[in-house]
Amino acid sequence: MRVERHCVINADRDAVWKIVSDPDCYPSFMTSLERWESSNDQPAGVGARYTVHWKIGSVPVGGLVEVVEFDDRRDLAWVGITGVSLRGRIRLRDATDGRTKVTFRLSYQAPGGLIGYIADRIAVRQVGRNLSETLKCLRRLAES
Repeated sequence: MRVERHCVINADRDAVWKIVSDPDCYPSFMTSLERWESSNDQPAGVGARYTVHWKIGSVPVGGLVEVVEFDDRRDLAWVGITGVSLRGRIRLRDATDGRTKVTFRLSYQAPGGLIGYIADRIAVRQVGRNLSETLKCLRRLAES
């Protein structure tokens, strides 16, 4: 499944990037995030790995993720190394009047063939709500 949400934040890209590029900030704005811990000694950027768990329903979902894109003030992307097949991306673009358009995209696939597909379909609404809430929290943090 692929879920994508957008918002416009009343802050410039530098201010928003300062938050999304700092892994220590993730628990402050990512909705349903139960765990986000560094798993290697890499600084924030390409190659940094994190143990991540989001709560979807009553189940913690996640595993080990690695940052694969870290394009200053533009894109940050990660892929799942273990656990559920997962790809995430936060994209920043200029909007009018010094504001920033933020896109948060998450693609995931549970194992298990047909049963995994059914689980993905059931979870897609909650995942979408979590992405929307994450962007609302990011907006509040960046605009404060």
